[in-house]
Amino acid sequence: MIRLRTALAAAAAVALLPLTAACGDTEQGTAERAATEKQADDAPDEPAADEEQAADEEPAEDTELAVGDGFRYKDGVKVTVTKVSKLKAADFGEYDVKPEADQTGFRVSWDITNGSKKSIDLDAWGFDAQGATTGGTTESLFAENGSRLMGGRLAPAKTGTFTSEYALPKADGLDIVFTMTRMDENMNILAEDPHWTGSIK
Repeated sequence: MIRLRTALAAAAAVALLPLTAACGDTEQGTAERAATEKQADDAPDEPAADEEQAADEEPAEDTELAVGDGFRYKDGVKVTVTKVSKLKAADFGEYDVKPEADQTGFRVSWDITNGSKKSIDLDAWGFDAQGATTGGTTESLFAENGSRLMGGRLAPAKTGTFTSEYALPKADGLDIVFTMTRMDENMNILAEDPHWTGSIK
């Protein structure tokens, strides 16, 4: 159902291409790093890249994130991938979709905080996880215990926590990349979607 919903939303997005393309803006939002205290203490007062960058050169948008980092869209909506956890036998109910013996089952958890001034339609968003070690392809799972499917509307100043479950071939390691695609009226199809990379733990 999630993949079907994503496909329908993507089709709607294509219809909006002329309107979005006219603006010519390729920036989607801003990365917000979850730096540890030690990293913050060791960080220089000014980034070296900024010092070396030519005055007329615009920096590339930062959409490559780590688990724990947030990505804030221009309207104030923020997505933070909080963890990637290995699924246990106790997470699955009798009729749930379980991984095969040669697969690792895992769950991606994320928060969405609506910092905008209006409700957002979460049914118009898409997401996907893939292997990052060797580029392995995942399959969708469902583990009822602890699952929180994303959908419905999220009011301003509210935060929702959501999950999605996947299976990755064990031969493809434990690193994954999770991509969030926003496909509502605030989407920017010219911009790069944010990606979070992390390990299944």
